[in-house]
Amino acid sequence: MASTKKSGMGQIIGLVTLAVVLAVGYVVMDRYAGGQKDMLMVETRGMNMVQALTRHKLEAGSYPDSLDKFVPKFTPAVGKCPDGQNIAYQLSGNDFTLTCQNVIFKSKPYSYESRTKAWNG
Repeated sequence: MASTKKSGMGQIIGLVTLAVVLAVGYVVMDRYAGGQKDMLMVETRGMNMVQALTRHKLEAGSYPDSLDKFVPKFTPAVGKCPDGQNIAYQLSGNDFTLTCQNVIFKSKPYSYESRTKAWNG
């Protein structure tokens, strides 16, 4: 009878462990899927900003020192990140970076670098 109780307890521990692993897996997958959706949103809105920055540079000869400088002439509004904040812009010489915080796994930034013309996370 003692071995039956041990066997039953082992099965319960196994089931609880499995439930915990499945719950953690679900949370990770949900965060990953949300991050993928957020990355696509940032890229779409960010590329609108890249196009506006390029048009501004063609007309003015340089990139603006802030995104507000080309609204509304080159774009109706500054793009928003998934959290509702404006896309961050940093100018460094002839290159710029656009960044949204908390995009990848909802905890890491996602950025576009004009030098490489690529999105990085």
